[in-house]
Parts: sequence; structure tokens; C-alpha cells
Amino acid sequence: MAIRITTYRWLPHALGWLLLGACLAVLSARADAIDDGDLRLERVILLYRHGVRTPLPGEIQLDEASGKPWPRWTQPPSQLTPHGVAGVKQMGTYDRRRLAAQGLFAERGCPPAGQLWFWANTDQRTIDSAAALAESFAPGCHVTVRHLPQGSEDPLFHPIEAKATDWRAADAIASIQSETGGPDALLVPHADALAAMAQVMGCGGDRDPAWCSPTHWQGDLSLSPDIGDMTLTGPIATTSGTAEAILMAYAEGRQLDQVGWGRTDVLRRQQLSQLHALLFDIHARPRYQSERVASVMSRRVLDLLTAPTAPKLNVLVGSDNNIVALASVLGMHFQLAGYAKDDPPIGGALGIELWRRPSDGKRYVRAFYQAQSLDQLRNLSPLDDTSPPAMQVLQPSGCMAGEHGVCPVESVVPALQRAATHVREGVREGV
Repeated sequence: MAIRITTYRWLPHALGWLLLGACLAVLSARADAIDDGDLRLERVILLYRHGVRTPLPGEIQLDEASGKPWPRWTQPPSQLTPHGVAGVKQMGTYDRRRLAAQGLFAERGCPPAGQLWFWANTDQRTIDSAAALAESFAPGCHVTVRHLPQGSEDPLFHPIEAKATDWRAADAIASIQSETGGPDALLVPHADALAAMAQVMGCGGDRDPAWCSPTHWQGDLSLSPDIGDMTLTGPIATTSGTAEAILMAYAEGRQLDQVGWGRTDVLRRQQLSQLHALLFDIHARPRYQSERVASVMSRRVLDLLTAPTAPKLNVLVGSDNNIVALASVLGMHFQLAGYAKDDPPIGGALGIELWRRPSDGKRYVRAFYQAQSLDQLRNLSPLDDTSPPAMQVLQPSGCMAGEHGVCPVESVVPALQRAATHVREGVREGV
């Protein structure tokens, strides 16, 4: 296809099985579960996270305690890998099959002009992920993937960096400290995750670096007056990216001795995921942050949900912080298999569906999260009706969801409008 790139204790058995069943029911919910004959799917918004990538510059901030080297990657830093492309394509193919089953598109062939809209952030990993999604969704259809010049700051994804929102570092810090108690308070419930990281990094020897000791598990969030930005120090800052690099290596399909030096298992990987998610509890989930990080995105989503006409499929490809911020604006939490709570899975998407009842024209929304599990992504397991990606139906805070998780579109509008008020006058998304 040609693409134009512009340590838990067991609960009592009965209670434990009930809780387990409830969790599995939620996590396995399918986006095609709506079978109400009086509702028609009208359009879909998918905010994707890019696929498997190489480590970012400066992302890895800890060294193995005994000096063992980090595994090398073939591609340059920050790049979507060939394995990452393959994983993204599987999701695009699955999206086409799922949306065709819901009657939004034909099973094959090129959708009519104007029915698809793909927009990517300006990094190679997001542009190439969007291209892979477009190619696999509509093979041979010359789908245009739009984006601003590579390396520039797109206000849709980076409103703070693009100065498109009314963000001030001092106000952000005060709000984050008030809402969360600061980085050390956020760490208190997760000493097990920090201990797991220490084990993965080889701590426990005679010459351990200082950070291996719990007495050094302290951090700070402060103002950098010279650059007008926030400075985060301590375990969240040093372990979040380090943990993510290990999870990326696992998702890439690398030999296990190259994934945390062979010291990870299912539980430890989820604990590492918890450390990665903690960074968002500073930078993306608190209300002050979320309403500004997702300010321009909220305005765009609001437009797509309320406009009389819009493309049937709207795909935006960005990063994890974009997803967490928008989910927070809507008051939603998520957790998919193998990941910690509110840690966006690699190559997954936060989705919002718009449904319409033809009899009265009323519109409804349903939010969900879909993603391959770490093992599905690692093994590039085929995705189909018998082995679908994980799916979790979400409920926005203003939504009194009906039987199928749908609620009136008006229930999500106030939250999106509130975030959109933080967009500076005159800002355009370039879309």
C-alpha cells in the first residue's frame, strides 16, 4: 500500500473467585458487544500510543548494580522498530475487522473519501505507527497520514511545549503537591515495586550503589526558575523510564536474558509497569496537569463528538501521556492485562464511540481501552475473534452508563469543555 506521509495475600476463596470473575468480565469486554437494534455506530475516535520503540535519549537512568551492560538496540534511539511496526499492523487489521462487524465499514476495499482521518504527532515513532495503522486498516488505499513537520511541537499533543495552553510551572507544582502529596507520598503504597526494581537491577551485593537502599527512596518536585519548568528528582524520576525500557525489550521479543538480565517474570514486569505509571501521577493525571496536557486534544474530541458530520474513523497517534491526560479529564481509570493501573499499554488505544438512535436522533458515547497484552505483542500473536486484544469498557465520571456502557453524549461534554477552556486564544491544531 502506498502511504502519503504528510506480594499479595490470597483472599478467602469465595470472595477471591467472585472478584476475579468480575475483573475478567470487565477486562474481556468487547467493543462489539452492543447489540441493541435501535442504536447505530456513527463514528469512532481512537487515540493510539505508538508501537514498540527503542529507548529514548536519557530514558534509562539506572545502571545494573554490578556493572553489567544494557543490551544494545539495532535502531537509533526513539525509533519504532520493525517488530513494533508488525504489532501496530495487527491492531490496524483487527480494527478493520471489528468495525466492519459493527457495520461501520465494509469488510474489504477502500472506504469512500472522507471516511478516514489519521493524524500523528511529529516523532518518527508516531508517524510510522500511524502509517502502519492506515496501511493495515485499508490495504492499497493510499490513505493519507497527516502531521506537522517532523520534530516540531504539535499543540494537539504538546500544548505545554507549544505554549498553546495557560500552564505555569509554579501553579502546576502547587496543584500537584496539594492533590497527590508529592512524589514521596505517591511512592508509599509501592515499596514492593521499588524492591522489585532493585532485584531486577542486581541489588543485594557487597558494592551496591546508594540508590539500592530504601533509605534513598526519596524524591522532590520543585521549580526551576531559570527555565520556568518543573524538576522531579528521586525514585519516580529514575525508575520510570528505566522500567519502560525493560518492558519495551520484552515486548520487542528479545531473549529473556536481555530483558532485565533475565530477572523478570510476570509479577515483576507488572511492578515495573507500576513504576512507569507513577510518572503520570505527577505529569499527566492530576487535574491541573490533565486539563492542560489534554486541552487542545479535548477540544478536538469535543468537535468530533458534536459535529453534524465527521469521518467515520478518526485515528490520532501520540504517546502515553496524551492518553492518561485525556482519560483523566473524563474521570476514567483503566488497567489491562499485564500492566499496572493507568499505565498505557504499548501500541494500545483509548477509544470513544459515537452511537445514534435513528428513531429520535439522540447520540450516545461509549469509551473503552483496547491493546494487545505484552505476550501477544512479544509473540506477534494473531488477533481474531477467538484471540482478540484485551478490551476494557470505561465509564466517564459524568456518565450514568446504560446496559451496554453507553451514555448520552451530553454527559461527557462539560469535562471536555472545561479542559478546552485552557487553550490559548488563536491556537489551531493544524488539522
